[in-house]
Amino acid sequence: MLQEILDEIILFSVSFIANLFASVSGGGAGFVQFPLLILMGLPFAEALGTHKVAVIFLGVGALSKKKSEHGKFNLDRQIALLMLFIGCPAVVAGTLIVISVPSQIAEIAVGIITIAAGFYTFFKKQFGSNANPERSKLRVLAGTLAIIAVGLFSGSLSSGAGLFATLTFVSIFRLDLKSAILHTMVFVATIWNIVGAITVGSVTAIHWAWVPVLIAATFLGSFAGTTLLIKLPVKIVRLVFSCVAIMSGIILISTAV
Repeated sequence: MLQEILDEIILFSVSFIANLFASVSGGGAGFVQFPLLILMGLPFAEALGTHKVAVIFLGVGALSKKKSEHGKFNLDRQIALLMLFIGCPAVVAGTLIVISVPSQIAEIAVGIITIAAGFYTFFKKQFGSNANPERSKLRVLAGTLAIIAVGLFSGSLSSGAGLFATLTFVSIFRLDLKSAILHTMVFVATIWNIVGAITVGSVTAIHWAWVPVLIAATFLGSFAGTTLLIKLPVKIVRLVFSCVAIMSGIILISTAV
């Protein structure tokens, strides 16, 4: 009984902090929460399914705070259609298809790319500062391909998809950083994770005993983090994004080697 209480305290504390930073930066909770479940004894597939169910509430908590502050959302219609009709099938495919590349090599490669993205956004001072709604057909095509890649990534590794989605929305679709994070919370944290949870849950077990405490930590952490996101200036949000990306990449590489 005592061990179960200690496990739940650890799960709540670590997940709360991970999701707080994830909701400010637009992703990264999976780099901490998912490996934690494995370290605490869950098999890979069961940890993946449990994480997918809990992390849905990262989006729910963030959107609850956004709604209380702003009343309605100004979602980009083009991005919304791509995330729903192109991204969701990619998430399912990434969850079900057995990728031929060894997972260790894939994780190291993604870790390096994540660190590079962190340094890129750190040194690019204007990253996410200004929005530009004008997009060429080539830019939309590049964005579509990026969404497919991020969707596959979200379904297979379950870590870092939010960071890459935010990076895609800013760099390719030219959203400002805070708006990009909002889109990530709506589509990746909420809708994509619902799709992923249903897909994983249909083929593997979920550790339901830990789900309530994970949901509470995820919801409260994202609500608190979104409170900070609304109040913080863009340059601080960019700094948090950079730091989370760099640390997430380091964690992913360290767990793979």
